[in-house]
Amino acid sequence: MSGHTIECPCGTVLRGIDEDAVVAEAQSHARSVHDMDLSDEQARSMTHPN
Repeated sequence: MSGHTIECPCGTVLRGIDEDAVVAEAQSHARSVHDMDLSDEQARSMTHPN
């Protein structure tokens, strides 16, 4: 299976077809659920391939 994943410390698993997609998903999740801004660098450090 292709794609990338980020596991948020809150337990939410975010998936995207590539690193850019999962980073955008993580940034959206961080804003809407945790009321915080997640930088590209922070999100990319949490990303791993499926």
